[in-house]
This record gives sequence, structure tokens and C-alpha cells, in this order.
Amino acid sequence: MKPLALALLTLLSADVVIPAGTRIPIRFVQRITSGRDTVGTGVLVQTMGALVQDSCVLVPPYVRAKGRVVVSQGGGRFGRHGRLGLRFDSLEVRSGHWVPIAGVLDTLEYAKPGAVTDSGLVSSGRTSVGGLGKKLVPAGVVAAVDFDVIPVTLLGGFSLLRRGPPVRIQAGETGGIRLTEPLVLPGRERCDLVATHRELIEMPALPKFVPRSENRSGTVLGDPFNVLLLGTWAEIDSAFRAAGWLPAQKRSVLAVTREVTAAIASRPAITAPVSTQYFEGRPQDLAYELAGPNVRIRHHIRIWLLDSLSLVWVGAANKDVGVIFKPWEPQATHRIEPHIDWERDRVVRDVEASGCGDLLDYMRLPGAVTEARNVSGQKVVSDGRTAVVRLRPCSPADMP
Repeated sequence: MKPLALALLTLLSADVVIPAGTRIPIRFVQRITSGRDTVGTGVLVQTMGALVQDSCVLVPPYVRAKGRVVVSQGGGRFGRHGRLGLRFDSLEVRSGHWVPIAGVLDTLEYAKPGAVTDSGLVSSGRTSVGGLGKKLVPAGVVAAVDFDVIPVTLLGGFSLLRRGPPVRIQAGETGGIRLTEPLVLPGRERCDLVATHRELIEMPALPKFVPRSENRSGTVLGDPFNVLLLGTWAEIDSAFRAAGWLPAQKRSVLAVTREVTAAIASRPAITAPVSTQYFEGRPQDLAYELAGPNVRIRHHIRIWLLDSLSLVWVGAANKDVGVIFKPWEPQATHRIEPHIDWERDRVVRDVEASGCGDLLDYMRLPGAVTEARNVSGQKVVSDGRTAVVRLRPCSPADMP
């Protein structure tokens, strides 16, 4: 055997070592609550990035990892915070092929910077789970809706003694695993090169349009379109549902009441209504959202049908990160994260992770902007690119 071929065979048959300290991005597929989920409870997550070495994909993205709860303390009286610790012991390197790992929770999407300790422990006092604030409502209303509040009789009247909150990890929340020991993978039988996105050879011709939403009268431009979807309504719906995103409710008295109640109780508002925006005089055809830890924080996208013949849809994805109160307006407005590219990429990764779609490439639509103001006057910043995603028929059960 020639020396070069022998060297290549040796390289491919040798074990591959991924060093301790390597970080693996993940997405939680289940909700975890300290105190409720006891020590030993299994934890299943999905990886959101590949492990790459020397241009070879050692472990593809969107596989599973398993772990367990090692610390679980619910919130206690007098404001004692809950604590949660996670460790991970198994990683799926190929479909159905698992290897042992040693890793801990390293980052958590809704945790404050530095909240997760080196041992993978997180405290509820260090997570961003605050609500709109109970100063906005009477104490009696708070007591009626917040189960973490205990009525206490003191001299001079009635007061409230708040229980410390538990640690809550939302389904769909992203985070990271840090390997605490080297991960040894068997010798590579083949080298999967780092994939490039598909060429836009199947991209249908698009009509001329302004790639932004607008207000009802069409006088003020709003969110830039940063996602372009190719597929049917059913494929869009199944893809977002498989990724854990749910359709936003239509605005109604009942829906608004539920949102206000969730705000008072510092709880997430699942499927809360999104404000109506317009494209060419039409309100959004579809709207999906992924709830955060409370009503202030959520991911969402508004979608309009652009071309009914070629089934092209345009979407404006952004993330709510707070609430703005304007005295001259009858209702509060969500404050958005100005860097909308982050939410664009979040939508793409979630849809790909669901197994219901693929990122083809990024394109720059005519008239795309890199800096603008939305309908409510908030600044948005972008690289001006729109992600093109091809969808396929699937169901929520298709997600790993």
C-alpha cells in the first residue's frame, strides 16, 4: 500500500477527540421546572449546530442529547429562589447511534449574563423572568391571579408575602452544553464536508413589491421582510407547529383578558394576539409565535402570501423583549429587539430542526433596507438579507 493511502487510512480509522470545554448549542423540547421536576428526571434536548473539525462534520446538527436533573429546588417562602442543575450524559452522533458524554448546562436563553455557574447550576434569582410588575395593579388583584403570592395579615391591615419563584426552562428555549470531559468518537469511516446552502435555481420569478409591512392606511412603512417561504399553507402550519411555534390568536376580549392576567402573574401568554400589520392593504395572512418566560418576551413572525401561483410567502420575524407604555395611545406596545437578523436566523434554525424545511440561501430583495423604523417608530437594524426556506409536508411527530 502506498504511504499516502496508508496515512489517510490511519487518519480515518483513528479515534477523534473533541476537547473538554467545547460548547454545543441546544434547544429544549420540553418544559422543566425546578421543584416540580425532581432529581433524576430525564431531560431531552436537540442540538442546534454541528460539531466540525478540519472541515469535517463529526456530529451533524439537529440530533438529540440526553441528560438529567441533578439539582431541583422550588421557590420558598420569604422570597427564597429556586435552583436547577442539569447534566448531560448521551449524544446522538448519527440517527439512532448514541455515545456517552459528560457535559453541563452552560448557557440559557432567558437567563441573565453569568447566571449559569460552571457546574451547570442556575438560580431563579438570576433569570430574566420578571413580569410587568405588580406595582401596576392593586394588591388584591395580584393575590387573585398569582399562585406564588401568599396573603398575610399584619398589624395595620392586609399585606402579601411573595414566594420565591422556581427556575423555569421553556419548551423551545435555547441554551448550550459545555463538555466537562473530552468526547471520543470512533474513527471516521467517511468525512462529511461542511455543507453549503443550495443554489436558488428553483426560485420562481417574484413580482415587484416593497419588502416591508405597513400601517393600515399605507402611509407608514413597518417591519422589513426577512424570511421568504416556499410551500403551501399546510406545510407552513405543520413546520411551525413541529418547531413548537403556535398560531397567534385573533384579538378578542377573552384573548386580551388572558394576556393581561398573564402579565400580572408574570407568566407566559401562549398564543397571545399580535398587532395587525399590512402588506399591499392586506392584514397578515398568518402569524406564529413562540412564548418566552413572560408576556414581555416572545418570538413571532407575521406572514403574507406574495404569489398564489408559485406559493411564495413573505414574513417579518422579530422578537419582543419588553413593553412600551405611551400615554397618548389606548394600549401598550411591545418593544422589539432591533437586530432583526437574529430572529430571522432563529426562525430558520427552528424550522430546519423540525425536519420540515431547509434553508436554500439568503438573497437581497429589491428595496431591502439595513436600517429603518417600524410602524411604532422603533429602530430596526439588518444586513438586508432575506432567508429563503423550502418547506416540505410533515407533522409535529416528525421532529426528532
